[in-house]
Formats: sequence, C-alpha cells, structure tokens
Amino acid sequence: MTNGWQNHCNYPSQQLATRIGKRTLNQDSAQKGVALKLDNLVDRLIVARPPGGFLLRTANLLLRWIGLFHRDTVKGLYIYGGVGRGKTMLMDMFHESIKALPIEQDGVPTIWRLHFHDFMVMAQDLIHEARHNGADNPIESAAVELAARGMVVCFDEMEVRDIADAMILARLFSSMLDRGVVVVATSNRHVEDLYKDGLHRDRFLPFIALLKERCEVCELNDGTDWRSVKLADLPAWYTPSHACRDQLVSAFGQLAGGVVVTDETIRVAGREIIIEKASGDIGFASFASLCDVPFGARDYLAIAGRFAGRVLSDVPTFTDKNDHLARRFMWLIDALYDRGRFLIASADADIAELYQGYQWQFEFERTASRLGEMTQRGKPRDNV
Repeated sequence: MTNGWQNHCNYPSQQLATRIGKRTLNQDSAQKGVALKLDNLVDRLIVARPPGGFLLRTANLLLRWIGLFHRDTVKGLYIYGGVGRGKTMLMDMFHESIKALPIEQDGVPTIWRLHFHDFMVMAQDLIHEARHNGADNPIESAAVELAARGMVVCFDEMEVRDIADAMILARLFSSMLDRGVVVVATSNRHVEDLYKDGLHRDRFLPFIALLKERCEVCELNDGTDWRSVKLADLPAWYTPSHACRDQLVSAFGQLAGGVVVTDETIRVAGREIIIEKASGDIGFASFASLCDVPFGARDYLAIAGRFAGRVLSDVPTFTDKNDHLARRFMWLIDALYDRGRFLIASADADIAELYQGYQWQFEFERTASRLGEMTQRGKPRDNV
C-alpha cells in the first residue's frame, strides 16, 4: 500500500545520505541499517494514519466504525547502542521526517520528542496534580494528557534509575499505548537491562515485556565512536574565557554534529534550570546560569543525568569573595564526574590556578584532580 505523501517525504536514510554526500558525516553501515528501519516506520505511520482533510479522516473513522477497515497497531522502535554512535542524530532525522507530514488525526498532533528524564518529570507532575484534584486513577489521568500531546513520542536516552519511575512505567505506558501512541526511543542499554539490579525489579518486568511487544528492538551495532573522534581533536580547557568564546561555540557545533539545537528547561522539585543550548545529549551553558543561582547538589545531579557532556563558558577564578560559587561548581563537577560525563570549558585561568581562596582549598584539590581527568581523556568516560 502506498500513499502520495511518501513521494514528498525526506526519509531518514535520505537525510543521512545527504550529509554523507556533503562530507559532514562519514559512511557507517550500522547507521544506514537503522535509518532504513526508521524509513519503514515512517511508511507504516503514513499508511496507518493517512494524510488528508476532514472528509478523508471522517471516512476512515466511519469505515472503522462499521468494521470494514481495521488499523493495525504500529510498532515503534527501541534503538540501543554505545555512546557516540549517532542514536540521537538518527532519531532527530526521523522526527524531521514525520513533523513535515500532515498525518495528524482527530486533532492530536503528529509527533513530539523529549529527553526521557524530562518525560518522567512531566509524568510525575501530572500524576501529582491529578491526585491533588481527587482523580480516581491519577496515573490513568496523566496518561490521557500525555497521549494528547502527540501520536508519536520520541524519547532520547531511556534510562530508569529511580524506583518511583520504575513502579509507574508499566501502567503509564500501557494506557498511552492503548490510545495508539507509538514510541521511538534511544538508549545505551538493551531493553532487558533497563533498571538492572534495581530495587523490586520484578515489579518492573511487565514494563519490559510491554516495551518489547510494542517496539522493535534494534541495535546500532558497535562501530566508531564518532563523538570520541571529535573530542580527541578538540581542546577541553580554553583560556582566557573572553578570548575563546568563538572557539567554544565552534566546539559545541562540532559535537552537535548537525543535530537540532534548542534551548531547554530542566525542572527539579519546582525549580527551573535553563540550558542555553541543547543538542541531543550535549548541553551548552554559561557558568553564571548554572552556578550563580541558588542550586543544590540535587539540581546538578539532574543536569548530569540529562546530558552526556557539557560545554561550559566563562568559569571565573575563585577567591574568598566568591566561595559560594566555588561550592556550587564543585557540586557540578562531582555530579558530572560521578556519572562519567565529559566537559569542555572556558575559564579565566588554568585548572591549577582556578581556586585562589582559603575555605575550600583542601576540597577543591579533588575538584581540580577530577577536572584534569575529565578534560585530558580525549573521550568521554563510560556511563555508570
């Protein structure tokens, strides 16, 4: 079955071929294989939710009502593989393919995408709100609202670490999927390894079974870690800050690799963390926006959980007059280091001269050691 809109679709494999032709990407057979699977999903979505105006959509609904037309469930895609293999880039290509097609149905938007951490924050907020409003089934109420945001949802970096998230996922997703939502997700882990060794993991197994039933599990096979290749050629510590802004922006652009750049807000316990630029799992922000604000260790853990790497501009030298900034910077570096994240930064001084105060002199020695390790590896540490 074909549809005229397929002739106008810029499929993921076509976008990939275009970038290879322009030499902004290298040939990668595993990436091409996943792109073709995403092409197939685009076709299945077009067939299942044909474009057209009110009359065509009404006719399809009528045919389903009288039993002459049955829309099969569209299976999504769960893409897993190592760091730097291009999972986010391929999902962005799929997102662009679908977003350009008028295949919305019954007033529901076509597609939306977000980082999995942000999705879980949103879901928890909706559940809390529904519970506060006296809903009989708060998780069901949240699922209804989430399903109304788009027929296709793209999750970047699906990872489950929190027992509260693990306990609600099966019920939440079951309700969303029953409403026809199609899931496309990326992860560093095979679906069977989600929430591995987590507390009460047996209660999480129904979610894994549901995900396998409703998504094709697809590995982006081992190959070149393109991010590590780029990181190996980039300086990691730029000084002085005022003279290096353009170089830092260029470094971020190279790491983004053509993935769409947007601003982003991370919500933690009612607070908002504004990220100046986000491209997939790479974030760019100024020191002031992250450390000259009343954030605590929990906020920096959320940042580390959201991004695989951080580009940070304008780190100042620390003295007794700005010790509060030094303390927050130490929390940030601890969070990034403990999660195996990489850092590229511009600063007013080399790492060894960064701290010139007294109060945190002993503690900052560990921070300086960690900074040295994070910025001299030439590649990101393994995720933990």
